[in-house]
Amino acid sequence: MDEGIDTTAVYRDTRLRIRGLVTEADGAGDTIVPACPSWRVRDVVAHLTGVCDDILTGNLDGVATDPWTQAQVERRAERPLAEVIEEWDDVGPRVEALFGPGGALPQLVFDEVTHEHDLRGALRRPGARDDVAVDVGLGFLVEGMNASFGQGDLPAVRVCCRAEEWVLGEGEPAVTVTASAFDLLRSFSGRRTIDQIAALDWSDDPARWFAAFTFGPFTVPAEPVE
Repeated sequence: MDEGIDTTAVYRDTRLRIRGLVTEADGAGDTIVPACPSWRVRDVVAHLTGVCDDILTGNLDGVATDPWTQAQVERRAERPLAEVIEEWDDVGPRVEALFGPGGALPQLVFDEVTHEHDLRGALRRPGARDDVAVDVGLGFLVEGMNASFGQGDLPAVRVCCRAEEWVLGEGEPAVTVTASAFDLLRSFSGRRTIDQIAALDWSDDPARWFAAFTFGPFTVPAEPVE
């Protein structure tokens, strides 16, 4: 990731895009989000709002775990979507001010932009796939993927995206995958099936590396979700 990127501004701009997206989709609060199958649109917004609230209140025990995120949703489960958005309008700018220019953690941008595209898929409103938030999110992911691709005896993988290149795993790469930042972000974050991952531009048969795509909390879906 370019160290000159103002990640706080990226976080803010992504928040505002999501706000516009869900506000314009009138009556869509109960729409199921296939990439987060137990959540509706309102639940995704509740989670994103809850992240900001928990940062401000110091409620960071179990941060990023399923119970932590589910509690954010449950606390807002009975509130109208408009009311949750109103809360996000309050806590979001306060978190951004807390971080200051360039200070938002790439993990926060990753979480936010991932859910932006989960919502876009659910609402059939594609867009912003070339936004800098996608690059920031991908940069966060590839830093954490080394352990996943370094499991067992797997050789390293070279990942190419535009002019950028990363090596995941240890040693000389045995295969190269080339794709857009958007497709890599979705593939590495449990939003692509094995068939979709295999359809990326691989220099050799990628089958032996498929298990590495279950990185961290992410699992490969059985059916396409976008």
